[in-house]
Amino acid sequence: MSSSGVPPLWIDGYAFGARVLRGGEEPWKKPDELGLFLRELSQLLSLDLVEIPVMPAILAWSELQGVALALLDAGDMERLLADAGFRSHLKRGLETAAGALGSRPLALSFPGPGMLASLCEGETDEDMLDDLSLSLADLLRALFRSELSLIRFTESDPRALEFFDPLTNVARHYEATSVLVLIDGAASAAGEASGFDFVYGEGGDGKRLDAAFWEGASFMPSDDNRAFTEVPADMVPEAVLARLRQLSGQAA
Repeated sequence: MSSSGVPPLWIDGYAFGARVLRGGEEPWKKPDELGLFLRELSQLLSLDLVEIPVMPAILAWSELQGVALALLDAGDMERLLADAGFRSHLKRGLETAAGALGSRPLALSFPGPGMLASLCEGETDEDMLDDLSLSLADLLRALFRSELSLIRFTESDPRALEFFDPLTNVARHYEATSVLVLIDGAASAAGEASGFDFVYGEGGDGKRLDAAFWEGASFMPSDDNRAFTEVPADMVPEAVLARLRQLSGQAA
């Protein structure tokens, strides 16, 4: 498997940054300012790779439109993803991010079909997973920009792994590295994942580190020992920065 562009330590600091830099206000509610937020976040955490997440954009758009996601069925979700206003909102955010971040490596992060299905009303079945995968792939085609070098997918439902072909095919078409992060019920299903360039999870290409990592748990990322971690949103900023300085010193 190729690991082109995958950093030794992939840090998702979006939720943490929204709290610390924006007082908890969702950055995607103001797409014209998203690039500034991501640039500030990149500087705060000294990120090797900056990612632009789509899941919080879905949540923000729904709130702005007064839509209760928990009341949507799969068909409603598909229509939301295809909505011209929603896509324009997303494209504006991507445009400002690409402009603000210059030559920094950029990734786009997408929920997997199982993650998306978990937001919807009703029981998740194979037809729902298949339909949502196709809708997500269509959205990815509509959003892709040449500045994006990696696409990260996050999945919590192991049943969804067999429905990722439309998404990994789009990433491959655009010659973007496809990365999968497995969480919750899918955390140990790395052996069932196929078509990705890199997989984080038990038995995968890299490890997914939990909050204990930020509390000082021993782990030294390297090119041969890659890991993914999310900064706990409620963590004290000084503690996060101290941990990052510690890692930088260890690497040196």
